[in-house]
Amino acid sequence: MGVVPAVDSRNGRGPDSGTTVLIAALGVMLAVGLVTLLVAGQRSAGGPAPSPSGMTGAPVVAAPVAQAVAHTVTYELGGGQTALDITYVAQGSAIAQVARADTPWTMIVERHDPAGGALYVSVSARNSGSGPLHCRVRVDGTTVAEGTVAEPGGMVRCSKSLS
Repeated sequence: MGVVPAVDSRNGRGPDSGTTVLIAALGVMLAVGLVTLLVAGQRSAGGPAPSPSGMTGAPVVAAPVAQAVAHTVTYELGGGQTALDITYVAQGSAIAQVARADTPWTMIVERHDPAGGALYVSVSARNSGSGPLHCRVRVDGTTVAEGTVAEPGGMVRCSKSLS
């Protein structure tokens, strides 16, 4: 048996690092070219397009977006002369406040809530003490809550959760 002599790359004989890099680059280009040909062939054959991860399968369908339902909510305070610390549910279930208002007081809020969700409406106020204070909440013209407080400094609240 013969012995293969060692090759010294410093003297110009045998592969050097430049040749190794060139062979590796050609291998990568060959692999990319094969994948491109396979994908192009699959698309022209009418098969499903590959996903970004290279997997094929059923197309992804976005989930339906819940439609918004518009409601007109009317908050009313009446009786007495002044309502204090008025708190009500505004757009997007945000809480809004008014420190003091003469009666009659009305606030109309256009609400846009997800279809099928619960609609919570509420108004509350403190009686300034000059007679009974009444509250009423209407949703799309229909009265859904009413209340009265007679005591000076007493709180009146009208609230309702609708589904």
